[in-house]
Amino acid sequence: MMIDKAKTYKRAVARRYLPVSSEEIVSKVREADKYYLSTKFDGHLYILIYEDKKAFLVNHFGTIHNDLPLLKKAEEFLQKAGIAKAYIPGELYLQQSERTYVFDLVAALDDKSEEIAFAAFDILSIDNQEYDLKNWEEKLTKLDELFPGNGSVHSVGSKTVESRKDIVDFYKQVVETDGQEGVIVKSSEGMIYKIKPLHTFDTVVVGFVEGEGHREGMLREVLIAMMTDKDTYQLVGKIGNGFSDQERTDLLKKLKPLSVESNYFESSGAKVAFTMVKPEIVVEFSTLDIVPENSKGIIKKMRLTFDKTYSALSLLPSVSFMTSIFKRVRDDKKGNNPDDVRFDQITKLVEITDGDLSTQEEQDPSKLLERKVFSKESKGATMVRKFVLWKTNKEQSGNYPAYVFHYTDFSPTRKDMLKVDLKASSNKEQIHLIFNESLEKNVKKGWVEQ
Repeated sequence: MMIDKAKTYKRAVARRYLPVSSEEIVSKVREADKYYLSTKFDGHLYILIYEDKKAFLVNHFGTIHNDLPLLKKAEEFLQKAGIAKAYIPGELYLQQSERTYVFDLVAALDDKSEEIAFAAFDILSIDNQEYDLKNWEEKLTKLDELFPGNGSVHSVGSKTVESRKDIVDFYKQVVETDGQEGVIVKSSEGMIYKIKPLHTFDTVVVGFVEGEGHREGMLREVLIAMMTDKDTYQLVGKIGNGFSDQERTDLLKKLKPLSVESNYFESSGAKVAFTMVKPEIVVEFSTLDIVPENSKGIIKKMRLTFDKTYSALSLLPSVSFMTSIFKRVRDDKKGNNPDDVRFDQITKLVEITDGDLSTQEEQDPSKLLERKVFSKESKGATMVRKFVLWKTNKEQSGNYPAYVFHYTDFSPTRKDMLKVDLKASSNKEQIHLIFNESLEKNVKKGWVEQ
């Protein structure tokens, strides 16, 4: 039940935060009578649960902490207030003189550090009295009554303002002067905004899609990845915005000659297969926010290896970017250099949860979509070509693609008697196209369907 509360809260509130850049405060924050402003600490969302005079912390993954030093302080404050039961969401973070990041907290949790702090920023219920999700003034006032403004357990605090210009001033102080991660704005209308500076990343282009119609000859979208190891590329996203027409034309001319074969296929936003390319061109892009999970859980994307062609390894935890904008080509960086396009550009900012990939819940069996077998007699020997298309029904596990095509070519008179080809895709239309193209290419005159 405790974990269910954390999951429900994550879905109902935390994921409804609207990301806004500092340049968009006036244009994207809706007008309201009041705004409640607070510092965004860079840590983990947890719910502080207090029952039977004991406090502990739980998150939506089911992680429980019941022996951190700060919990004694939480018990002291809540006992003093005469509270018997409470569910209070907040940010667990590392409290130091300088701004810290998520990966600092992970190490500190292992050590049960005294520097770990909890900033309470919401109330679910106190003594079985539930609090209105949108009544921020009531909840923030109550938090200030329960907890001090600083220390190992504290109220997140808030400043009430009436204009968006005041939000801009607060942001400049908290982020640009004090060096904190960002600002949370809760409006009297019930909206919640997360205001942060733009992040920029260097990634390697591993695929592209060309425009159509009047956009033919121009780049439509690129598939981007970061390196986790030598010749190993983790897909992280797609970029289709920010290019000038000239940049679209020039970049497409550079990418086309780099086309390579791949046994994995990814669909673009237009449901067209990306043409995979050698990992050579590095691009810089900006994004407003980095999201490691969505309403379905941990975000997983394919990890590939490259050795003249791309091969799919496995779906692994990755991220999605909010509003990716192309900035420039980085001619000074190389796409096969792990230092230039390293995946830890991301992991230094957000925690990528591995989950348990070694075990799986019972899943539906794979479904055979199509199967065709052909034979041909030649010089007294029988040659066989088999085409099989599967829907795995296991893509949510993180270990399998959604669709798999398998081609077998057997010829007893050939030195290499058995040849196979395996291709995977996340898109149903795309995998059927691969199946049909292979049939057309490999089944000619003389082959008889079995």
